[in-house]
Amino acid sequence: MKFRKSILLGITALSLGTIGGFTTPSNVSAHTWWDGTPVAIRGHWTTQNVYLKYMGFSNHATFKASAHKVEFAYSASSNITLHDTYWRKTGAHSYTVHGSWYRDGGYDHRITVKKLNSHHLRAYFDGHSITRGSAYPNSFFKK
Repeated sequence: MKFRKSILLGITALSLGTIGGFTTPSNVSAHTWWDGTPVAIRGHWTTQNVYLKYMGFSNHATFKASAHKVEFAYSASSNITLHDTYWRKTGAHSYTVHGSWYRDGGYDHRITVKKLNSHHLRAYFDGHSITRGSAYPNSFFKK
């Protein structure tokens, strides 16, 4: 009888140990968000000039990315500036950059950038073309 109880106690202890091993959370998390902006998209990028008939001259949109700030503008009133940026790589040559937009009360917004080659990229603001609603193409070239 004593032998039987000790075997049952041993089996119970082993089974509880294995269940505890399976339920323990593992601390394996890849750090995919990085501080700042990726080096691949930093710099001054512009679209091709577009003639704006209502203004009477040609103009272009600009995309500037520095170490902790991303700016986009095609006129004085259409300026998007994300501060305190952090990013992650989302594809082969695609990056998502998050940052706070002070004009919008400091809420977090994202700009997704698809780099087509070393001198050409496309940008998207919160999932839509960054030049949506304007006459400018969504193609930026390194200046």
